[in-house]
Amino acid sequence: MIKQRLATQPSLYWLWEDNGPAALLRTSRLAGGISRIGAVYTPPAQRQRGYAGALVASAAGMLVAEGFDVFLFTDLANPTSNSLYQRIGFQRLEDFAYLKLLA
Repeated sequence: MIKQRLATQPSLYWLWEDNGPAALLRTSRLAGGISRIGAVYTPPAQRQRGYAGALVASAAGMLVAEGFDVFLFTDLANPTSNSLYQRIGFQRLEDFAYLKLLA
């Protein structure tokens, strides 16, 4: 899956380490000067220490400095990540629903 994704969607993986993996995210540079941050993950033992927030803020700041507009999707049911992204400076624009049609 990773080989396929890298071949079809140029991505950069960001890893924050502190005596081992502390946070991970992926950025994709899309057409039109847009970059997406996705797949933000912090191992359970490393949560609530600010690693993911610092990593998202750093990645977003670097992308903006390169001239990209940056966006991300978040799960509305996760108040922790939603408040974190707002503190960093992201603004809520739209709500989306993913539906799977069953035949």
